Amino acid sequence: RPGGDNDFNDAVFYATANPIENVEMENVQPAYPDPVDTDEDGIYDGFDDYPEDPNLAFNNYYASSGLYGTLAFEDLWPSKGDYDFNDLVIDYNFNRISNADNMVVTLQGKFVVRAIGASFRNGFGFTIEGVSPSAIASVNGTEYTEAYIQTNNNGTEAGQTSATIIVFDNAWKHGYGNTKQGEAFIVPDTITVDINLVDPVGADDFGVAPFNPFIIVNKERGKEVHLPDYLPSDLADESYFGQAFDDTQPGIGKYYKTEENLPWAVNFPSKFQYPVETVSIDLGHLKFVPWVLSEGVDYKNWYKDLAGYRNAANIYQE
Repeated sequence: RPGGDNDFNDAVFYATANPIENVEMENVQPAYPDPVDTDEDGIYDGFDDYPEDPNLAFNNYYASSGLYGTLAFEDLWPSKGDYDFNDLVIDYNFNRISNADNMVVTLQGKFVVRAIGASFRNGFGFTIEGVSPSAIASVNGTEYTEAYIQTNNNGTEAGQTSATIIVFDNAWKHGYGNTKQGEAFIVPDTITVDINLVDPVGADDFGVAPFNPFIIVNKERGKEVHLPDYLPSDLADESYFGQAFDDTQPGIGKYYKTEENLPWAVNFPSKFQYPVETVSIDLGHLKFVPWVLSEGVDYKNWYKDLAGYRNAANIYQE
């Protein structure tokens, strides 16, 4: 799974020099260029992303500041459908905001419904595994129009063991087709969701982006499609497992894969160029199936524009 804990302590180096006069200091950035701590949280203003708020200190972005990852879904699970992975394409950016002790205080998610290659009215959400709904103080910015999502008072979805946030319940209220070449690309909405915690949570306990994202197919709450081997939520209808092409086997930790381990959802650390309407992903991204069959060992860059990796005519161009 992509990501990291963003604590920047995996390798820390410290250097000293004696006498210091023997060190050339030109173009060397001082360790503490501005020794002022306005909010008195122990972090100098020059390093504090929130110098006037003692409860917040650092932004931790994924993919990175101003850059988005992409989630792409095939919504006819457990059937394979046309396997074009453009039924719902969502660009996302998460900012895990921490305090001076590197404890998570707030999570901000930004979501762009970049393409909808299906007539279904699909919802989208994610679960923060291992974080209780009661650990969430408030959720702001979610968009509901279809009256099938039930929430707790704090905005998390009701009936869930781990905090689950449904961002929207109908993608068509926030995006457009954008899957047929020759038709003008229409810029979709950006939905911003703020999740505030009751008490700060350790970064290792909070997890990393994109957490456990999933779609809800055509307003049927129990019909969820997740990334491969990610757990269904407590509200998922598990009677779909094993139907049609699905080969989910909970006993061995296999979820949302075919017998050949092909998925119904994929996640990218950068912006993904998805296939045009009704064209299977392997006809645009030629190394996709070999990557899957190798269990991710071969062609790790299968989605990039490298020599021999694409048939550009089958990939949508904005």
